[in-house]
Amino acid sequence: MASHEIDLHAVLSADERSAIAELEATNVILQLVTRLTGMRFAGVAKFTEKDWIVCSAYDPVHLGIEAGDILELEITLCSELRRNPNALFIPKISDDRRYSDRWVVRRYGLESYAGAPIFLPDGRLFGALCALDSRAIVFEDPELEDTLVLFATLIGCIFFANLTCDKKAKNPCPKSC
Repeated sequence: MASHEIDLHAVLSADERSAIAELEATNVILQLVTRLTGMRFAGVAKFTEKDWIVCSAYDPVHLGIEAGDILELEITLCSELRRNPNALFIPKISDDRRYSDRWVVRRYGLESYAGAPIFLPDGRLFGALCALDSRAIVFEDPELEDTLVLFATLIGCIFFANLTCDKKAKNPCPKSC
């Protein structure tokens, strides 16, 4: 199974592209996620029925995953968040047979994963906030899960507000975020 790159214009609506483009906050959140987790990659991915689409990525070590990349959802670690929509931490993937044989793990040399589902305020699962690294990472901070979930919630609120708010205030922003 190979990854391939797609044009984000083809899979994201104009509103979704606008929300991502307008929000430099997303990149700041991704940088914070790498600092908090100790991992060297963080990204936001959208789920479709079959695909995992990278919306935004912070990749200072050049892991090789970029905005616009698309993978089959089931070969990703984030697919677990669809089955069990709770934060998932895997400190040493090679020690866990459930994940160690996945194509994405072998392709990118992944050893650690942290992810949280991104829900929109209306309850729809949008995708995932994830952090990846080729090194094993010990997650010692007892607040890390809650912090990652808060960042995922913030991203969901930001996307939702940008998707549902008319900039001319014809459609006011929801008060749920």
